[in-house]
Amino acid sequence: MKAQKNEAGMLSRRSVLKESAALLVGGASVGAVGASAATAAASKLPADAPPLPWKWVKLDPLEAGRRAYRNYATKGGCGSATYLALLSLLKEKVGYPYTTLPDMMMIHAGAGYGGHGTLCGALGGASLIINLVAYDPKSTAYMQIIDRLFWWYAEQEFPTARFDDISPMPGQIQVKAMSPLCHTSVSKWTLSAGAQVTSKAKKERCAKVAGEVVYIATLALNEYFDGKWTPPVWKPSKGIEHCLGCHGPDNMEQSTEGMNNQQGHLECLMCHADHTAAAAK
Repeated sequence: MKAQKNEAGMLSRRSVLKESAALLVGGASVGAVGASAATAAASKLPADAPPLPWKWVKLDPLEAGRRAYRNYATKGGCGSATYLALLSLLKEKVGYPYTTLPDMMMIHAGAGYGGHGTLCGALGGASLIINLVAYDPKSTAYMQIIDRLFWWYAEQEFPTARFDDISPMPGQIQVKAMSPLCHTSVSKWTLSAGAQVTSKAKKERCAKVAGEVVYIATLALNEYFDGKWTPPVWKPSKGIEHCLGCHGPDNMEQSTEGMNNQQGHLECLMCHADHTAAAAK
């Protein structure tokens, strides 16, 4: 009886050991498969985006502008219109890393960012691309290109006739924007044109604005990367020279003897009365 019990105990222990060994081997196999699957999945993950600046290639300004004009009606307004015009061309001609950017990243910029009437979304969409390709921690050129684009916009009479050949409304009334702000740019035009902001005429005007912004931005970037772009020197208009003489500087980096309580290149008298005029009387 004792012999039988001992033999049974030994068989039982052998069975346990065999089962344990099988489990270990099975677990190792599962672990190997899991590790292999994880490695395969990791290999499919997109690479991290490279640091700025990203590659720029020379683009056709007119093709870029036409894309922006058409995008306005189909891609959610002015912010997406300019952003996607440049992004689509760079995806086609460069590929990665532009292929990592989402299409709808600038849709919020329409109607002056969330409908708030602040910065014209067309400028915001173009500025994003300018920063991607021209950013340099050792240079302020990317800021100068954007700054120049903004005060060109303020001085421009919109809409231009550049896209009239593909527009159902050629020859629209042209009105000086006076400011990079959506509210000012649009309101001055609608009041002069006798149009409503919801009208087809206003939307057609803004589509042309988006096209022109991209056209000018593309020209500037082509010149910059060809080494032909000269940083502009902003000069205030005659009407506000005296404003900056007291309230300067014109940017936060420059130190002057004035009150130093303003920055920027906006036209002062768009928002402020000329308090010196009364004092001069």
